Amino acid sequence: NCTFREYVDRRYYGHRNNFKAEPEPNFLKSGLYIRGKDPIILDAGSNNFAKKACLDHSAWDPGIAKGKRPFVDSQNPSAMSLRLTKGPTEQQPRLNKENVQVLVDTYGEEKLEEMFIMSATVGNGQCQWGETAAEMERLRISDVGKATTVHGELLILDKHLDRLSQTSIKLLSDADWGKKKKDDQMHLVELDDTRLFFFNGYIWLYYRNGGNLGYTVQAHNPLYIVKNSDGELTAFLKASEMVKLCCGRNMSIIASDDSSKEMEALTWVDPVTVTTFGPRGTNHRRLAEIGETIDVHRRLGQKGGGNKHKSDIHGTNGFMVHLPSTNEYLGVAHFHRPEGRGKNDYARHGHHYTHAYFTISDSAPYRLKRISNEFLFRSMSKIDGLKEDGDLIQFAGSIDLLGGEADGRLLISYGINDCEGAILPVDMTIVQKMLIDVDEGSEVVDLMKKRIN
Repeated sequence: NCTFREYVDRRYYGHRNNFKAEPEPNFLKSGLYIRGKDPIILDAGSNNFAKKACLDHSAWDPGIAKGKRPFVDSQNPSAMSLRLTKGPTEQQPRLNKENVQVLVDTYGEEKLEEMFIMSATVGNGQCQWGETAAEMERLRISDVGKATTVHGELLILDKHLDRLSQTSIKLLSDADWGKKKKDDQMHLVELDDTRLFFFNGYIWLYYRNGGNLGYTVQAHNPLYIVKNSDGELTAFLKASEMVKLCCGRNMSIIASDDSSKEMEALTWVDPVTVTTFGPRGTNHRRLAEIGETIDVHRRLGQKGGGNKHKSDIHGTNGFMVHLPSTNEYLGVAHFHRPEGRGKNDYARHGHHYTHAYFTISDSAPYRLKRISNEFLFRSMSKIDGLKEDGDLIQFAGSIDLLGGEADGRLLISYGINDCEGAILPVDMTIVQKMLIDVDEGSEVVDLMKKRIN
């Protein structure tokens, strides 16, 4: 399960570099792209190969016993450094040692500096999507039919991103949690779209649970890691500490070095919109809740009084990276074409994803400062005859900066075909070179143009 999957031909993007690609569909031909440029296959630099996000599924997936691949390997991987010292771009350490003391005691402070923590969702993915019986047999696709669980897993990874420990993330019901009533017990609950971030010296998890909390709500909790009576690492959230942000999805957390500031989130990329919400950094238990409608902060196509096409850009990674030398926060946004999420032959919802790096100013008034042209992650599949292509579905849900903003590496965690996850370190020299200045007052929508073929 730690090797990348092979897919049938139709589950690749169909980039022009792939000589096996079918003729380009009309929705790609007629689409608008940043600056009218063709998406490129990303060159990551010194390490141009992603690492598989590798989980142990034996506790919940019955198909493995029959020699099949897991029903879904992982979704929304989010790998972050566990460093306890101050990074080159930080005024103070983002993680307090006492908040991960169990990891310090288990692995040692020096070793922890090079290790990683990763969250991932397991649930109703799309490892199977229209394959024939023969294709399912050849590719060892699970015949379970439906996910037996939808929950979050937490992994501790070594410096090579290999798994050292894994546990399911549970909820301590010490308060009402949406429709779920308090009972002071631990429960395995649905946690979808999980991502990690740091705030006030703690590791936090953000997630969604549409049926219980509402489909427009993004929830956030401090994450606790302890050892159980058997000496095994366990992870849990407290219902009483949930912070909700409404309304949308893929809203990226901005954490300041100023510990007195409230938590902030980039709720929309176009136009750039940053929302301040609780808690304050000085006391993470003073939780607040914000209610806001999409209409308040998405105003596409209205700039200057004219009618414009909206850009259809979507946020973004779970945690923005600070670039203090240029007074910016760095993120990764995505497109999928066509824009709609309706029924189609390619996937359950969106498909033909591309990504773009972007930066915003690190203080109000927030604005778009730089944005790259679009790119695809190089497919890690080993399909025979594949030259160079991306996967049909790619979703970058997490980034972290390792080292300096000019010469370090950007660790990108991304999902593949709503089925498996990958972690890719990209040289910051490449990221910085790809980012292009945007005129003050311009938005992404102003840059969208038809390609010149």
